[in-house]
Amino acid sequence: MQTDQQGIVVAVSPASALAARPRLFAALEAAFPVSFVAQGDGGPPPQAAALIVFAPDGPLAPREDPAGHGLPVLALHGDGDEDAGAQDFRLQSTPGVDARLRDIVLSGRLAGPALDPDGDEVLAVADSGPAWTASAGAAPVHRVRAALGELDADEPLYALLSRRALAAVALIHFLRAVSTPAGWRPPPLRATMHFDDPNLRWRSYGFINYGELLEHADAHGYHVAMATIPLDAGRPNRAAAAIFRERPDRLSLVFHGNDHIKGELMAPKDVAGATAVAAQALRRVERFERRSALRVDRVMTPPHGMCSEPMTRALGALGFDALAAIYPRPWTDRFPSDPPLAGWHPADWVGGCAVIPRIPLSSSIADIALRAFLDHPIVLYAHHEDVAHGLEPLATAAAAVNRLGEVHSMSMGDIATSNGERRLVGESAVVRPYARRLRLAAEPGARTLCVQAPADALDGGPLQGWSVGDGPLQPFGADVPWQGNGHVEIRLRGAQDVDAADVAAPAWRPWPKLRRAATEARDRLLPLRS
Repeated sequence: MQTDQQGIVVAVSPASALAARPRLFAALEAAFPVSFVAQGDGGPPPQAAALIVFAPDGPLAPREDPAGHGLPVLALHGDGDEDAGAQDFRLQSTPGVDARLRDIVLSGRLAGPALDPDGDEVLAVADSGPAWTASAGAAPVHRVRAALGELDADEPLYALLSRRALAAVALIHFLRAVSTPAGWRPPPLRATMHFDDPNLRWRSYGFINYGELLEHADAHGYHVAMATIPLDAGRPNRAAAAIFRERPDRLSLVFHGNDHIKGELMAPKDVAGATAVAAQALRRVERFERRSALRVDRVMTPPHGMCSEPMTRALGALGFDALAAIYPRPWTDRFPSDPPLAGWHPADWVGGCAVIPRIPLSSSIADIALRAFLDHPIVLYAHHEDVAHGLEPLATAAAAVNRLGEVHSMSMGDIATSNGERRLVGESAVVRPYARRLRLAAEPGARTLCVQAPADALDGGPLQGWSVGDGPLQPFGADVPWQGNGHVEIRLRGAQDVDAADVAAPAWRPWPKLRRAATEARDRLLPLRS
């Protein structure tokens, strides 16, 4: 079936405002099921479903002016009408504000004088007064004391949230509302934490005692994974393994590199070398799983948060569900400027591998809320030293997450396999995947299932289709009969997929084991020195 979205038409006034922001509006058209047209002298075109009005000179127009068109309206300032200094503003705990952002304080440059609500709902307030208001009814008028300029050539759309926070939040809110009939249903709000390095050789690792951690997770409502190094995956301590085996709702395991030597996943410069490293990691973990009756989620959390482009291709080809990294291009230390939607979706596709964003355990309440507002899974990472003085940092992070609403705390594996957007088109359940493997619940009213091609399947990318479980390869966009009863597993397939058992191991070296033995001894001795 045809899975391209028919855009909801949004008029922009004046026409010069649309012409002056080609990169911004092109990115918005890619992010939302909308298309933008310039408003002419006669008003919005008849097909327009909403209107964005820029007021480059003076204060925003009174609510009654744009309301005369009978369309939902977003009224913003122009580029040149901003005060010099940034101001804090608080999003209100009111029905008009997304629940994930209520009572959150953000900062940004505001424009013009405080708004007169005149009976409108106040959605954001700065020290200087109301900064965002909305009228009631089917065609609300949103007035926002902020400018919305063009994206710089090196800025992705995500940058709006830090550079023009109020305008960005109001714009996302507005476009979601007007495009709901054609929009995608995001995955539920999900969260997890993970510690890099711990293994199960004993009932504790460094400052982490697994029994105490479990009690704390129960008390504060979170899930935590140990990102364990495959080199460490020998026979686990029986008591430690039992804790994880009995409580997979709170504790889990995930991959953390292979040998954990410096720059390990950044070092491979070709796919063959990267595949050898990743395949060895898989074989080591599979042996551990047979011995322990434990599951290690097929999500790679790279040491230091980075891995090379060939490594992302190897992880995808070997069947890893996803990679969790700090940046959308995990071989860089910043957000890329291209594509403009880098970092926008619940994951980015790179070389046939889905890259799920992760952020530090110490992230602010505002940063966590904004990630959730974008429908990202909340993946917080830490090291055992972060709880050297107790588990309170985990309680603080859990409180910041759980205030967002109905949060599903789960493992990294469950986050990956639920990381897809869906919509019903006629009797076809259409899926936009953000992992190599998804588990889908029944879709009421669906008779067929269709998987939309990720960006990596376009222009000769490594992904070539999908299958239901291990079934036959289906082309992206094809309808497959689906009764919609229970769950179904879909897998994305690539032309270069390989079985880890068929890949030769890297050359043996003594250094990784010696280095790992030294660092583990250091970690285990730290609590005794404190």
